[in-house]
Amino acid sequence: MHRGIGLFVSAVLAAPLMFQVCVSPAVAMEGGQSAYFKGYRDFLTGVLPKQGVQIRHDLYVYSGTERSTIPQGQLTLGVKQVSNVLGVTVVTPYRILGGDYAFAVRGGVTNIDANQSLLNRFGVTVRRSGELTAFNDIVINPVIVGWHAGNFHWNVLAAVFLPAGSYDKNRLANTGRNVWAVSPQFGATYFDPKSGWELSGAAIYMTSSANIDTNYKSGDIVHFDFAAGKMLTPTFKLGMVGYYAQQLSADSGAGAIFGHRKLRVAGIGPGVTYTFALNDMVVNLVAKYYREFSAQNTTQGDAGTLSLRIRF
Repeated sequence: MHRGIGLFVSAVLAAPLMFQVCVSPAVAMEGGQSAYFKGYRDFLTGVLPKQGVQIRHDLYVYSGTERSTIPQGQLTLGVKQVSNVLGVTVVTPYRILGGDYAFAVRGGVTNIDANQSLLNRFGVTVRRSGELTAFNDIVINPVIVGWHAGNFHWNVLAAVFLPAGSYDKNRLANTGRNVWAVSPQFGATYFDPKSGWELSGAAIYMTSSANIDTNYKSGDIVHFDFAAGKMLTPTFKLGMVGYYAQQLSADSGAGAIFGHRKLRVAGIGPGVTYTFALNDMVVNLVAKYYREFSAQNTTQGDAGTLSLRIRF
């Protein structure tokens, strides 16, 4: 098993070489957040399901605060978010380069409550706040290809983020980003059914167009999601989940009034899964909690997810 895990870790570290919610005004990535939901890829992320349809619903709750020094003064930003995200993945009988071909789409609704205060250089504090419940941007995965080799499973995919969410440049809180984004991704899993041990990881690269309403171009960002766990019973898994996000290129454009900055944040916490059969369906319940740390130019706080995944 140790040799297998070593090979898996090497693959994950090599992955970068192989390849949602917005709050204004912007601080390192417009809105200070990536369009990708941090930690979305978790247990068995490298395993493409068997031919059929998988429906996934995530209830995502987040609360975080940012305190940053910017050219205009001291910025404090608080965000509370509740998102319901629904995704559908269809695994077809077709194959590409020896791998199974699938496609997917997801969208959702978010409630976001944001407040901002700026203590400027003259000692004056300017405050803003906003709340909104509306649709998120839509994510389409036109190409997903997955392979299997013994205890190893891996896949590649292309994601396209469509600017379908609610956006107004004059609002503090937005559920859309008003940009197009493209995200190549690589996921891998090592799972030993005999011992019950699993190690999974995913590398996500994100690049987006400029926001034509604000003349703001967010820099490219890379995400790493991971999960490790052990099956304690045939249906129950206990483990650990985490993520790391790092902006690679600084923001630019006339709208980047807070400077050419880059975000960084990490999160880690416990994760559990419970799997059972219901008639001809396989049902998987996943609960995760993340405590964020090492944040720079973005919010830092706590995130929790309850996920229901049904495979037909």
